[in-house]
Amino acid sequence: MPTNGTNPPTPAPLRLLRRRLSLLLLIYFFAGSASQKLIPGVDEIFPFFGWSLFSKVPNVDQRYDLLLEPQGSSGETAISFFHAPGNLVTGNRYIGRKVIQKLGKALDRGEAERALELRTQLEQAYLLGKPRYHLVFESYHPLEKWRTGENRERRQVATFQYGEPDAR
Repeated sequence: MPTNGTNPPTPAPLRLLRRRLSLLLLIYFFAGSASQKLIPGVDEIFPFFGWSLFSKVPNVDQRYDLLLEPQGSSGETAISFFHAPGNLVTGNRYIGRKVIQKLGKALDRGEAERALELRTQLEQAYLLGKPRYHLVFESYHPLEKWRTGENRERRQVATFQYGEPDAR
């Protein structure tokens, strides 16, 4: 086939495929950008991701943690919610941690009704064996904590016994 310096015409199926891929990439881009706005409280939705993932790494992190005491143990053997064995914690730990963050914020703001609602949700959905547990606030630099294990600030917010209505 002789060429006269122009590209041969693109076959119709290839043009259709090119349009569909372009449309798919456009939808993917907008869905990824809007994922944090669509579902509050969810950082990422697979396979979409937030663009600011690595911009947050070296900054100081502040979060609440739940320290669980197995029945018959002292407070010195308390285990973090995220690292607790399966006989103390059930369910999706990532979502459970979100509930813990909301509970800590509600207690710090003095929102007693909201805190009781979140405690009930936490106990019924994520805790097994009716443990005693402590809600603590931690502030740390991730790299410092990784190297030394030290927190910049750590304070106890409240102590609860599973099923009891008030904090100690």
